[in-house]
Order: sequence, then C-alpha cells, then structure tokens
Amino acid sequence: NSAKVIRSSVFGIDENNKIRGRFEFGQNRLVITSIDIQSVEPVDQRTRESLQKSVQLAIEITTNSQEAAAKHEAERLEQEAKGRLDRQKINDESEAEKARRELLELQAHSAAVESTGQAKAEAQSRAEAAKIEGEA
Repeated sequence: NSAKVIRSSVFGIDENNKIRGRFEFGQNRLVITSIDIQSVEPVDQRTRESLQKSVQLAIEITTNSQEAAAKHEAERLEQEAKGRLDRQKINDESEAEKARRELLELQAHSAAVESTGQAKAEAQSRAEAAKIEGEA
C-alpha cells in the first residue's frame, strides 16, 4: 500500500517494526502526527502511462458491463410486458368470442320464438277463418 510506504518514510519504523505515530523536529520542537496524501504518481513516465491505460481500461470494462446489465434488464422487462399484453389480448379475444356466441344463441332463440309465434298466429287466423266460414 503506497500510503503505508509514505507514512513509514515520514514517521519511521520503531523497534517492533511498526510505523511510528509521530515525528518530532528537535530544533524547533515541531511535532508531525498525521499526513494527508493528496496523490501518488509514479516517477517513471512509461509506468505512469501504463497505469493510466490500465485505469482507463478498467473504467471502460466497468462501463460496458453496466451498460450490458442495464440493456439485459430492459429487454427482460420488455419481454415480461409483451407477455402480459399477449395474455390480456388472448383473454379479451376469448371474452369477445363468448359474447358473440351468446349473441348468436339469443338471436337463434329469438328467431325460433318469432317463427313459433308467427305460425301460431297463422294457425289461429285459419281457425278463425274456418270458424267464420262454417258459421256462414
């Protein structure tokens, strides 16, 4: 870890091979107890470029992976929605077919009742005509 190397360089190592917790200047009694590492860069230009390429490649791989996962999730949700829509369409068509069948049954029944009524009316009118003819 680069932070550990920097801290050991600034504070030094004690007899137990632990990083010391402070560094004291004897001349003016200034005591350093903490350091804030802002950045760490390699000195060698080729190493710096290689490290930069590696970081860019890692970011690109992560981005591509996240894009692929988001695309896969969107496709999955789209397929689920399409499946629900298809099921609803089938159910609606089934209900419409049932309603059509019921309508046809009612129309057939109505036609039968109308036909029976008309035949009965004709029979009654013939009977009345025969009755009138018989009385005359």
